[in-house]
Amino acid sequence: MNWYYVIAGAICLFIGWQFSQADMISTSISCDGAALLSGSFIWLNQSYSQHLFTDDRAVLSRDLRFTGPALSTIRVNGSGAIGYDEYAGNYRIPDVSSFLCSFMGVKNEERRSEELASSGLMQNGQIISTKQVGEEGTRSRTLINGTGQMSLSTETRSNNTTENSRTYAAGPMQVSEVVALGGGEYDGW
Repeated sequence: MNWYYVIAGAICLFIGWQFSQADMISTSISCDGAALLSGSFIWLNQSYSQHLFTDDRAVLSRDLRFTGPALSTIRVNGSGAIGYDEYAGNYRIPDVSSFLCSFMGVKNEERRSEELASSGLMQNGQIISTKQVGEEGTRSRTLINGTGQMSLSTETRSNNTTENSRTYAAGPMQVSEVVALGGGEYDGW
């Protein structure tokens, strides 16, 4: 047995374990060519994914925080093409006391799902996006300034109700959107 391989494998496992214990991931890219930035997480009832690409001078930054409610912040400023795709999903089943339903066998639970999706392709411009996914709800702030096309959508489903909203923009645009789903009103976070 070659001990070099055993030691190298142990070091790789240790480094991988350290990345799995991260509370925050922060990335910054400044480029004069093509760049691709992608990230995602999946928890028990929550998911988030984002993909960004640029093909000219651009500055990209991303922060993902996992302490408390998951929080993502994206900033992109580019003079060339910018591709943008972001999704946040939150599926909540509140724990309702079964005292009143003790003879029925099934709890009277309200199941609720919330989804936020943003995507588009821009010739140039700036995108700033913050998404929060947690037990108290899903929240989003998005600011888009540039030329291209964008699609922003929200959807909320509960036991018997579905609500959705879609926004499309094309050409020179300045779009600002604030969304607070499930956890009450927007509180300035």
